[in-house]
Amino acid sequence: MKHIKKRLGKIVDELINYFFTMGATNIQINLEETKEFYKIFVHSDYLPHHEKKITKLIKCLESPKQEAMEEYFWELAGECDTDTELTLVGMMIDEGEIQFTDDRIEVTLYRQK
Repeated sequence: MKHIKKRLGKIVDELINYFFTMGATNIQINLEETKEFYKIFVHSDYLPHHEKKITKLIKCLESPKQEAMEEYFWELAGECDTDTELTLVGMMIDEGEIQFTDDRIEVTLYRQK
Protein backbone atom coordinates (compact mmCIF):
# COMPACT_ATOMS: atom_id res chain seq x y z
CA MET A 1 0.00 0.00 0.00
CA LYS A 2 1.38 3.36 -1.02
CA HIS A 3 1.74 6.47 1.13
CA ILE A 4 1.58 4.73 4.53
CA LYS A 5 3.43 7.51 6.39
CA LYS A 6 1.32 10.22 4.75
CA ARG A 7 -1.82 8.38 5.82
CA LEU A 8 -0.57 8.24 9.40
CA GLY A 9 -0.02 11.99 9.24
CA LYS A 10 -3.58 12.50 8.00
CA ILE A 11 -4.92 10.44 10.91
CA VAL A 12 -2.94 12.57 13.38
CA ASP A 13 -4.14 15.78 11.67
CA GLU A 14 -7.75 14.68 11.95
CA LEU A 15 -7.38 13.83 15.64
CA ILE A 16 -5.72 17.15 16.41
CA ASN A 17 -8.50 19.04 14.64
CA TYR A 18 -11.14 17.04 16.50
CA PHE A 19 -9.61 17.70 19.90
CA PHE A 20 -9.37 21.41 19.12
CA THR A 21 -13.15 21.39 18.47
CA MET A 22 -13.52 19.87 21.94
CA GLY A 23 -11.69 22.81 23.51
CA ALA A 24 -8.33 21.08 23.95
CA THR A 25 -5.42 23.23 25.08
CA ASN A 26 -2.93 20.45 25.79
CA ILE A 27 -2.60 17.67 23.20
CA GLN A 28 0.23 15.14 23.43
CA ILE A 29 0.83 12.70 20.58
CA ASN A 30 3.14 9.74 20.34
CA LEU A 31 3.57 7.76 17.11
CA GLU A 32 5.42 4.47 17.38
CA GLU A 33 6.43 2.03 14.65
CA THR A 34 6.97 -1.63 15.48
CA LYS A 35 7.58 -4.64 13.24
CA GLU A 36 3.87 -5.49 13.13
CA PHE A 37 2.00 -2.18 13.44
CA TYR A 38 1.95 1.57 13.94
CA LYS A 39 0.60 2.88 17.23
CA ILE A 40 -0.79 6.39 17.63
CA PHE A 41 -1.32 7.54 21.21
CA VAL A 42 -3.08 10.82 21.95
CA HIS A 43 -3.51 12.29 25.43
CA SER A 44 -5.59 15.46 25.58
CA ASP A 45 -7.73 17.64 27.74
CA TYR A 46 -11.21 18.74 26.65
CA LEU A 47 -14.01 20.92 27.92
CA PRO A 48 -16.56 18.86 29.88
CA HIS A 49 -19.56 20.19 27.96
CA HIS A 50 -18.12 18.47 24.85
CA GLU A 51 -18.42 15.02 26.42
CA LYS A 52 -21.09 14.00 23.86
CA LYS A 53 -18.45 14.33 21.15
CA ILE A 54 -16.60 11.43 22.75
CA THR A 55 -19.56 9.20 21.90
CA LYS A 56 -19.18 10.24 18.25
CA LEU A 57 -15.45 9.57 18.41
CA ILE A 58 -16.01 6.08 19.83
CA LYS A 59 -18.64 5.26 17.22
CA CYS A 60 -16.44 6.41 14.33
CA LEU A 61 -13.35 4.58 15.54
CA GLU A 62 -15.32 1.35 15.98
CA SER A 63 -16.17 1.22 12.28
CA PRO A 64 -14.38 -1.68 10.56
CA LYS A 65 -11.27 -1.05 8.51
CA GLN A 66 -12.11 -0.67 4.83
CA GLU A 67 -8.97 -0.66 2.72
CA ALA A 68 -10.82 -0.12 -0.56
CA MET A 69 -12.53 3.04 0.76
CA GLU A 70 -9.28 4.19 2.35
CA GLU A 71 -7.48 3.93 -0.98
CA TYR A 72 -9.86 6.43 -2.56
CA PHE A 73 -10.49 8.86 0.30
CA TRP A 74 -7.45 8.95 2.62
CA GLU A 75 -6.26 12.28 1.25
CA LEU A 76 -9.41 13.98 2.56
CA ALA A 77 -8.60 13.31 6.22
CA GLY A 78 -7.57 16.40 8.17
CA GLU A 79 -8.45 18.80 5.34
CA CYS A 80 -12.00 19.90 6.17
CA ASP A 81 -12.47 23.09 8.20
CA THR A 82 -16.21 22.69 8.77
CA ASP A 83 -16.59 19.03 9.73
CA THR A 84 -14.54 16.06 10.83
CA GLU A 85 -13.62 12.97 8.89
CA LEU A 86 -13.54 10.63 11.88
CA THR A 87 -15.41 7.95 9.97
CA LEU A 88 -12.55 7.90 7.48
CA VAL A 89 -10.06 7.57 10.34
CA GLY A 90 -12.06 4.57 11.57
CA MET A 91 -11.74 3.02 8.11
CA MET A 92 -7.97 3.54 8.19
CA ILE A 93 -7.20 1.84 11.52
CA ASP A 94 -7.37 -1.75 12.70
CA GLU A 95 -8.15 -1.11 16.34
CA GLY A 96 -8.84 1.78 18.68
CA GLU A 97 -9.04 2.20 22.44
CA ILE A 98 -10.48 5.21 24.27
CA GLN A 99 -10.32 6.03 27.96
CA PHE A 100 -11.61 9.27 29.44
CA THR A 101 -12.38 11.09 32.65
CA ASP A 102 -14.27 14.33 33.22
CA ASP A 103 -11.61 16.45 31.49
CA ARG A 104 -8.91 14.13 30.04
CA ILE A 105 -9.02 11.64 27.18
CA GLU A 106 -6.56 9.03 25.92
CA VAL A 107 -6.91 7.50 22.48
CA THR A 108 -4.73 4.65 21.25
CA LEU A 109 -5.00 3.59 17.61
CA TYR A 110 -3.35 0.65 15.89
CA ARG A 111 -2.70 0.21 12.19
CA GLN A 112 -1.24 -3.08 11.04
CA LYS A 113 1.57 -3.04 8.49
